[in-house]
Amino acid sequence: MDLRSIASALGGEVIGRQVLAPGPGHSRKDRSLAVVPSPRAPGGFLVHSHCGDDWKECRDHVCDVLGISPPERRHKPTREEMAQRREANARAAEEAAADTAKRTTWALGIWSKSVDPRGRVVETYLESRALPLGEDLARTVLRFHGSLRYGEARHAGMVALMRDILTDESCGIHRTFLAPDGRKIDRRMLGRAKGAAIKLDPLDGPTLTIGEGIETAMSGRLFGFAPAWALGSADAIAFFPVLPGIARLTILGETDDSGANAKAVKTCARRWLAAGREVFVVEPRIAGDMNDVLREAAT
Repeated sequence: MDLRSIASALGGEVIGRQVLAPGPGHSRKDRSLAVVPSPRAPGGFLVHSHCGDDWKECRDHVCDVLGISPPERRHKPTREEMAQRREANARAAEEAAADTAKRTTWALGIWSKSVDPRGRVVETYLESRALPLGEDLARTVLRFHGSLRYGEARHAGMVALMRDILTDESCGIHRTFLAPDGRKIDRRMLGRAKGAAIKLDPLDGPTLTIGEGIETAMSGRLFGFAPAWALGSADAIAFFPVLPGIARLTILGETDDSGANAKAVKTCARRWLAAGREVFVVEPRIAGDMNDVLREAAT
């Protein structure tokens, strides 16, 4: 199968010479699974998980979706074949790391060329979501770019900086593609999303609030939940690590995604509770997220 066929079957997208798709058991928005076609590899492809999933589970998931029988079901591998597999998977990991580094450089290049979002379509978009664009976010966290690549087209958009959760290093961007009237077209992340967050606020004490989307986290801040970070996906919430110095974590839940967010919130909460930390989950009483609550309150 070619890259586009693999991407279509897995619900992912073609990025360079690989397909990025949802890992086994992950949400449809996830792009943690890298699949690289390789005639020399068992099954004809290599897999790598950017979030640490077991490679065998990832391989079997791809085999099931593509209708391919995993190699060990066809014959028992020899020592030489096992060595080749280890080498192939190591090579896939190296290629994936190199690709991530390349995409991170590309992302930070876009960030450096983005400008103050005030007075731009970014502000129009945020106003439509009942969100003010304050000086504390403009330029440092959110910027405007007039020509973001989106498939074969280009659109203006809001660019948010992603930072490493632990080191605070800039490692990627989140792009919200916008129509001239401020309507949202789509969203995409670029760079390294694993272990990253859009940090709307710096840590300034023992508490932290996290949510999926930028708009969700910005809405939470208006309700008093700060400092706040947007993680970008339900999977990122599920894997959010226990941070030193944070005694209380607030998680902004969502109720309109068929349970993916609720499952991720539960996974994260269990980890933090097991570490002896306090956890508060804030869920909207209406279908949606905190921004839906904010907009309803504003009408």
